[in-house]
This record gives sequence, C-alpha cells and structure tokens, in this order.
Amino acid sequence: MIRSALVACALFCAAAGNALADTPASPIPQSYFGVQGLMIVGQHRDVAGTQHGIGGAPLLEIRAGTKRFALHLEGIPVVSAPQRASAFYGQATPALGIFNGDVQAALDARRDVWLGIGTTIINQRTPLPNLQQVVSSRLAGVRYTFVVRRPTRSPGHFLEAYLGVAPSLAGVDRFLYSDGVTAPVNKDERASELDASLAFGWHHRRTEWLFGLRTLNFTARFIATGEAADRNVGIGPMIEWRHLLQP
Repeated sequence: MIRSALVACALFCAAAGNALADTPASPIPQSYFGVQGLMIVGQHRDVAGTQHGIGGAPLLEIRAGTKRFALHLEGIPVVSAPQRASAFYGQATPALGIFNGDVQAALDARRDVWLGIGTTIINQRTPLPNLQQVVSSRLAGVRYTFVVRRPTRSPGHFLEAYLGVAPSLAGVDRFLYSDGVTAPVNKDERASELDASLAFGWHHRRTEWLFGLRTLNFTARFIATGEAADRNVGIGPMIEWRHLLQP
C-alpha cells in the first residue's frame, strides 16, 4: 500500500511539473457543488476467499474557499450493493458510506496545483446469512490529498488529476450473531486507503463536466493478530457535474 502510494505520488509530482509549463492558467474554481456518478468493478478478498462484483453510487461534493485556500468535502450516502452469492457467506449485501474532507492550499501562483490534509471516515455493515452473522465497522484517520489541473489546447477544456492517501485508518470490527448462543465479538482494526482519479473536463460559464476513471485500493488488518481483515480494490468510470458558485 505505501509503495503504491509513493509510486502514485511520484507520477502526480511529474504531472505537477508539467502543469507549471508555459500554458494558459486553468485554476480550480474557488467554490462549487456537484455530484459524481461512480461505477466500480473490483474484488473483495478476505480469509474466506475472493468475491468479484460491481457497484455504483453518487458522491456528493462541495468546495468553498478563496484563491489560495479551500475546504473540500465529498461523501457517499450509505448505499447497499448486492454481491454474487458465495458458498461460504451466502448472499452478502454490504452497505457502505464514505466521507472525505480536507483543507487544501495552492502551491503555485497559478492555482493549478493543490495540497491538502483532512480526514476519511468509512462506515460499513454486511449481513452474512450463511454464518448467521452481521459484520459492521467504522474506520477513521488522517487523509492527504494532491490535485493537479492543466488546460488543454482546446479553449474551455482541461485535465484534472486527484490523489487521496489515508495511510492509517483505525477502528473496530463488530461481529453480531443471530444464533442465540454466540456473544458479540469486537476486533480492533487498522487499515489504509489509496484513492486516485484522472479526468478530462469541460468548462462553460458556471458549469463543469468531468469524464474519467477513478480507482480505489483499501487494505485492512486486525491489530491483535496481524492477520488480514479484508482487501478491496477496484476501478471504474466516473462522470462529474459541477455548478460554480465562484469561478
């Protein structure tokens, strides 16, 4: 996970260098709200095996700030995504909610390279019918973000790259049983997350549209034993609409 984050950071730094080339400025708007439609194809892996699936959700987004500083918030309301039934779990239908928030600062006078720090909060609840069990967790930790935006040669068009890294998320997995015998079990958990996207954008008056790809990489371990809790990886297309409150 850390190695992947370092590689991604190196690629994004190279993109930042290109963004500072002698091209017209294309700063990220100071304030806007929008919605990002995201469809992820990926896999979930734990001690019981690997499950493949596809899921989609809307990310609600808002950004408010000045020319040099901004507050950026985005989140997925809790949504359920049925997965392919497995012999071990049965028909699992996990419910997931994510909140990302950070304060960003412009690194250059043109305002097309930004660095941020904030938090990530992940809530999930997954019924496992074959095990007569429901697993839920809440993880939170510090999040670092890096954003680069570069204009293309076509007026009103741009490329925007985004990287979010949460190297240490902490929380508890709670196991509830419906067999009437087994007592609830809590397991402390530590995780990390890498989140990146690359999109082509179009700006017109007070509206922006972005089309691209977004990828997620989540890894967790139980603190007491060091054993793997679960790993989720995926990639998929994204479409984002923004309404600009202040260009």
